[in-house]
Amino acid sequence: MDLHRHGAHKFPQAGLLASSGGRNWQGVAAELRAHPAGDLPAIVPAQMEITLATRSIPGAHVSRKGDGIRQRTAVEAGTIWLCPVGVGEDDINISAPLAEVLHIYLPAERFSALASLYGDARIRADAVRYLADVQDPLIRQIGLSILGELTRESSAGRMMVEAAALALTARVAQAYGHDRPEADDPFCGDRDCPERIRRAIDFIHDNLHRDLGVTELAAIACLSPFHFARLFKRVTGKTPCTYVSGARLERARRLLSERRMSLFEVALTSGFSSQAAFGTAFKRVVGCTPGAYRHRAP
Repeated sequence: MDLHRHGAHKFPQAGLLASSGGRNWQGVAAELRAHPAGDLPAIVPAQMEITLATRSIPGAHVSRKGDGIRQRTAVEAGTIWLCPVGVGEDDINISAPLAEVLHIYLPAERFSALASLYGDARIRADAVRYLADVQDPLIRQIGLSILGELTRESSAGRMMVEAAALALTARVAQAYGHDRPEADDPFCGDRDCPERIRRAIDFIHDNLHRDLGVTELAAIACLSPFHFARLFKRVTGKTPCTYVSGARLERARRLLSERRMSLFEVALTSGFSSQAAFGTAFKRVVGCTPGAYRHRAP
């Protein structure tokens, strides 16, 4: 399913400021849009939509009706709207232009995977409540982290977003389902679990030049993405995103010290999308530019 089709259909007049299209994110999509005032077309979503207002617009309101429920919400920074799978919206109005709104889309399969992991059939994408004016600091924090990667690509950013999407799915299902899951949090106790993570780690180091994602690494470890992300941190002490980012920067340091490659070649070999992205990430962690590091290296 192309998650971006939903935004194109629901927001035909909205400006697209940033999109995850082309980023190869798995199991999540995001768009930053500027909305004009006016009515939106009716729609029945096939994926979970989470909307986050990133700016306060004094006097602006969003009115909408879905699942027989009519809502009118002031647009304030941090306000969240939830629109679950299968809930038809047939009356949506934006009272004033909105300069910047984040839309995150999660496929129904994300919720199915969570239900399978926890053995709880009540966890479904269509079981989330249709809500407006949600004040949830955790969802807000996750949304802003996805927004940061959407507008400023970083090393291992795809992994960070996919891991954030797992946490976002779990939070929405846990806090806003019609029936809140009560199952205990299971954890793999098999003796071969550390070995599964070792396989993923070996794959990471063999493929640092590639775009890596949590879904792909979970498949290497023969685990679900939810289970893999939790188990990886339990075994290594780091999230997959943090581990990959550190491994890429460590490879970059070694290549810079060897002085056999140009800065551009070091960036690509270390898995960065561009020399500019490499320079920004390297300086943020190391405290100097790659060129300066190479000059000072023995």
